[in-house]
Amino acid sequence: MIKRLIIVLFLLVRIVNAQDTISKNIFLKDVIIISTRSNSKIESIPASIDVVSKEDIENYPSTNLDNLLQSVANVYVNRSWGIFSKNSSVTMRGMDGTNRVLVLYNGVPLNKTSGGGINWYAIQPETVEKIEVVKGSNSALYGNNAMSGIINIVSQIPKEKFKGNLNLLYGGYQTFGSRINLSGNNLKNKKGWYWYANGFWRKGEGYIMTPPELRDSNDCKLGMQEYSTDLQLGYQFNNNSSLSFNYNYYADKRSDGTKIYEKDGSYLKTYSNMGIISYHNLFANQILFNAKAFYHYDYFWQHTEKLNETGDTYKLYDTDQSSNDLGLWLNATKNIGKFNKFTVGIDLKQGNMDATDIYRSSTDMVQRKGNISFVAGFLQDEISVKGKWNFVAALRYDYARFNSGCIVVENPSYNTGFARSFTEDYPSDKWMSLSPKISAKYLINNKVDVYISASKGFMPATLDDMCSSRKINKGFKLANPQLKPEYVTTYEAGSNYKPLNNLLLESSIYFSQGKDFQYFVATGEVVDNTSIVLKRENIGDVNIKGFELSAKYQLIKNIILKANYTYNHSEIIKFNALNETGVNLKGKHIAEIPEHQLFVGLFLRNKIVNSGITFNYVGEQWTDEQNSAIINDHFTIDLNLSREWNKKITIAFDLQNILDNEFIDKKGGLSPGRYFELEVGIRF
Repeated sequence: MIKRLIIVLFLLVRIVNAQDTISKNIFLKDVIIISTRSNSKIESIPASIDVVSKEDIENYPSTNLDNLLQSVANVYVNRSWGIFSKNSSVTMRGMDGTNRVLVLYNGVPLNKTSGGGINWYAIQPETVEKIEVVKGSNSALYGNNAMSGIINIVSQIPKEKFKGNLNLLYGGYQTFGSRINLSGNNLKNKKGWYWYANGFWRKGEGYIMTPPELRDSNDCKLGMQEYSTDLQLGYQFNNNSSLSFNYNYYADKRSDGTKIYEKDGSYLKTYSNMGIISYHNLFANQILFNAKAFYHYDYFWQHTEKLNETGDTYKLYDTDQSSNDLGLWLNATKNIGKFNKFTVGIDLKQGNMDATDIYRSSTDMVQRKGNISFVAGFLQDEISVKGKWNFVAALRYDYARFNSGCIVVENPSYNTGFARSFTEDYPSDKWMSLSPKISAKYLINNKVDVYISASKGFMPATLDDMCSSRKINKGFKLANPQLKPEYVTTYEAGSNYKPLNNLLLESSIYFSQGKDFQYFVATGEVVDNTSIVLKRENIGDVNIKGFELSAKYQLIKNIILKANYTYNHSEIIKFNALNETGVNLKGKHIAEIPEHQLFVGLFLRNKIVNSGITFNYVGEQWTDEQNSAIINDHFTIDLNLSREWNKKITIAFDLQNILDNEFIDKKGGLSPGRYFELEVGIRF
């Protein structure tokens, strides 16, 4: 037995050594990222960085863009109802809330000032070239949403004169869909037009998410139907200058899982429009200038019907909400001498929200609205010393202003919990902040580097938290127009180690201190006899500490193994909202943050079949701020298989949650269990 083991180990070493001569520096080399706003090489940046490449996107089992992020260390993706979830929460570094992660699309923010959430359905994976993930606070360059990290989605630029794909898909729960992609360019001598057009449609019957033991006649399936269009038109003037326009449209209709008297039961509709204009130019004096103007409009309409626990009170109401964001981001970079790169820029952004709840089963009407605007300036200096040391120092000044906030309540009854009709105009408010960051990286040799960084983050409240008093799934949400910004200071250290050219080991450890932390807490009051009152408060101080470990190993030429482990401990250490809640939360863990996460993926590419199998483990997490209920730990195993014939026909098969491992989420809903999608495509 020992002899056999020695022989196997000897053969593995020979394989690794043989592969070592074939592929040099297969990880990290020549990858360009956005973290410094100056398109620096990944090897020179003192931060924890992951890049999901186009090849990774093709290999991973993914029906939605956010699924791809499950492979990235310290990124937690919560899509508990699969493709039937009306939204997905993506958090990083032990901080709850999607609004603490800045998500960019081609360098433009997708986070909305109304609520900070992201519509991950709007962008289809096949249009994406890569996803850049920079972990840790980057408010010094990007402002309020970059508290725990940045996710930048980069779309493809067509490389062929003309290319077309038509795909048809069929999946579990009677899911059907299709997608079409057309693209091309006429670049000659690095000058000319390029374009693409993408269309997507998917419809599914869904499943009943209420656990079997709790179901009644009012439970129905989570059906959905969605459409999206993504267009790009660009012109390259020369190798150093280009102008492009992106437009994205998305619409869907989703059942909420309840049907009492209405034909379609409870459901919601979403419409989203986003436009981006980008200009890039390298001037003769070697100043690199980037300008991005964007507009984002969202319309949300929800139709809700409910019965109380005794079945004698019926409620029917509609929520009508629109939000607009528009902005302009400008920055310029100049190399000063051989080893110094200086970047300066300004960011302008304005957003508003206007929403109305109209009750059909009573006389209640609640209207809420508000505006918020941001003005910011930043500068950054990157210094390289003898090819060994890399220093980055950045400073940003933010000015934010809240105004025109108000709530109007007409003819209230017990349904909304208000005692009388009234109109309240919220006072305007403004905040200013300096967000510094300093970091350094030392290249010990061509196999090992280490880095350290310290940064401060700043995040004003969202309009929904400041202006909206309304019914939500957890109870009744009370507006807090006095909500102040939160601040987070983060210290981090990490290392990259390449013992072999085909093996990369990465590690980082961090500690964050949150001040005036914004947190959803129960006030101790109840409306409508059953709905607890919740309010976003500046609760005090929190400490977040953790570490992440990851490994990427190319076993042989076409087989790659990836694995990572994450630990997070997020705790409230000082509680200042006792008068508001009546319960002291000091010592409690932040809700909806798993302490442990583990990912393992094995990927194979060859002429016969491309395949990937992934294991994703999520540890226990608290569902509420008082730490009284737990979501149990769970894991899934997913499989992806694909085959291409003559570069014309492709067949892809995704099987998610192979073992049919069901779990209950934070809202008491059941996960969909095993799910598959089969896709057939033709290229023309």
